[in-house]
Amino acid sequence: MSLTRVPDGQSPVSDEAVPRLSLTVAAQPLTQQIANHIRDQIIHDGLKPGERIREQPISEQLRVSRTPIREALQILATERLVDILPNRGAVVANPGVEDLRGMLKVYSMLDGLGGELACLSAQPAQVAEVKLQYELLQVAFEAKDRSAYFQANQAFHLGIVAGSGNPTLVEIHGQLNLRLYRTRYLAVMQIKDWTSAAYQHADILKAFLDRDGPLLNRLLQAHLGFAWRQAEGVVETPALASA
Repeated sequence: MSLTRVPDGQSPVSDEAVPRLSLTVAAQPLTQQIANHIRDQIIHDGLKPGERIREQPISEQLRVSRTPIREALQILATERLVDILPNRGAVVANPGVEDLRGMLKVYSMLDGLGGELACLSAQPAQVAEVKLQYELLQVAFEAKDRSAYFQANQAFHLGIVAGSGNPTLVEIHGQLNLRLYRTRYLAVMQIKDWTSAAYQHADILKAFLDRDGPLLNRLLQAHLGFAWRQAEGVVETPALASA
């Protein structure tokens, strides 16, 4: 097992502990590595909404003291992935259906705006990356590999927004993406109407390549509205929505 190099005097965290969505670099601070590890557990449903996050198992697994774990939990609290409760400690945030609906409404508007701006600002390399992720989406769809499909779907949408050239939009969109990640992940793992979602990406890509910003805005918002209708059944299922 390889280890991520950290500054002298700090304990290493294995590369396997770093979440797939993180843009990690060498010598990343220990606290951030631990936050990445816990975040990955939350967004991939290893830690469920409302579940208490116990420091001792994390300390033993990563071979670190509790102090950087507590600091990492504070980072996740600022991201609103974790709630710090009196006399209970850290628990995974457990937003209700209405909270999720509100977040997705804002997220879809940001996604649409990001797409519209990207039609004006995306550079050739960014366009090529979005096309690549679309191709990976198609491969995963044909193979019925939902996990690979979801990862490519994330990269496809985030890639379009990255092309907006607006750092503030990218940051806020990314923060909401993390908070909605688990819900959308579980929805993709279970949805029956997978074909409709997959075909919508072809229209989205065409509008992006045609640099038709208003159309892309509408398509992205409609697409995420469809995604929410698929996700609603997931978040309302007690076995999945609560710890």
